[in-house]
Amino acid sequence: MRRYGWTIGGVMAGCLLAGCSALPGLGGKASPPASTTATPARSDAPAAARAVSDQDATSILADYVKRNNAANKARSAELLAGYEGGSSFAIDKASYASSRVLNRTITYQPFGYTKPAFHVPAAGQKPWFLATAHWQRKTTTDKEPTYLLFARQGDGWRQMYSPDTFDGTTAADLPKIAVDASDMATEVAPTDSAGLLMSPADFAGKYAAHLAGKGGAADKSLFAADRITTNAASTRIRMNQYASSTVTARPATRYPSYTLRTADGGALTFTTIERTIRYDVRPGPERNYVFQKDSGILRGKYYRYMTITDLFQVVARIPPKKADPDQVKVIASYSGLVAGGGK
Repeated sequence: MRRYGWTIGGVMAGCLLAGCSALPGLGGKASPPASTTATPARSDAPAAARAVSDQDATSILADYVKRNNAANKARSAELLAGYEGGSSFAIDKASYASSRVLNRTITYQPFGYTKPAFHVPAAGQKPWFLATAHWQRKTTTDKEPTYLLFARQGDGWRQMYSPDTFDGTTAADLPKIAVDASDMATEVAPTDSAGLLMSPADFAGKYAAHLAGKGGAADKSLFAADRITTNAASTRIRMNQYASSTVTARPATRYPSYTLRTADGGALTFTTIERTIRYDVRPGPERNYVFQKDSGILRGKYYRYMTITDLFQVVARIPPKKADPDQVKVIASYSGLVAGGGK
């Protein structure tokens, strides 16, 4: 977990006599974000209230940073529950639990964010807003932007998504969020496919299959290459020497998804995918095994089988529907192992 202080290692495999083969793990990583574009407001429509003012959003972000640093230092899931929700809470709670089992001693260094900017839809029944900022610790500031999505839940605002854009991403690469004349962003419903290559809900289902290495050629062609699915495919190939794998992935619908309209008529969607992998160790002349590096959830070596369940926060640009369709592009992610076992 990068914000906490270390990264969980990838799946490892090997044999007692022939050594081992290290396999990369999966994970994700503003300067000002890409500028927003205004569209004319309807003169006959009643004025809608923004979910939050920029001033209040700034205060919410500052409070989040303060409380997150306190929870990280104490590795406290109770403190974490006060300001995180959705899949963010599930991922980070599991990371805390893992770190306590590992009993690592670290000198915690607080982090913050610099140059935040906000994209705010109408309040609605479930208010939320999106921020972009650069992650910062001491003299180190990330070059790539981070997305931070907050939603109003019960007694306060909670961070629901915190995906980092992929290495090499610049502010100019971020999709521009469409806003009206009052600087308000437009929310897109999960099943709304109007003007889009696919609806946000359709994206979640098709991308889950793509992550698991399933789906036909037509479905796979809908997606531009991205680091998550490329690494997943590479890991399946490299693990095959030591263990057969069975992969299932699905939209984690118990966690809310959020989508905003982009200036080009497309959409920027935030959703969570749950993936489970079972590795069945192959018999051989040497005794093969698999294990998860740097994990308190999966400890030791597994000589028969190992199962892993992880969550992926995924941010994707869904292009507008047109005669010559573009591909869906995943641009940011945040992930973590949340459960596992084996023998």
